[in-house]
Amino acid sequence: MSDQLVIGGKTLNSRFFLGTGRYPNPFVQNEAIKASKAEVLTFAIRRVNLEAPDEDAILQHLEGQEFTYLPNTSGAKTAEEAIRIARLAKASGISNWIKVEISVHDKTLLPDPIETLKATEVLANEGFIV
Repeated sequence: MSDQLVIGGKTLNSRFFLGTGRYPNPFVQNEAIKASKAEVLTFAIRRVNLEAPDEDAILQHLEGQEFTYLPNTSGAKTAEEAIRIARLAKASGISNWIKVEISVHDKTLLPDPIETLKATEVLANEGFIV
């Protein structure tokens, strides 16, 4: 039996997905990424400069390292918002993978399951790896 994980045709040796937010600076973030041995990095697409993703503060210091990027729709309150954010991420060329996050309560950040399902159905039908 293999410990590898296959998602959307991509084989991963690590099942650990690491978020890129909440680090005090890029150096600490980079050290955490190295120590984790994660192959998939997730980040809020709203925090990335989509016009120049290679120059973005979140992504630029990862140059030369091989990762699968998993943008998320953090901040979306409806399926429509999440779909728009996902389409922007895909159009920017960052990734066709998307982590759907829809939360109507800023305080609790509890997910909205109905809106999440709506967005997931649309995005999966459009070819996203959700």
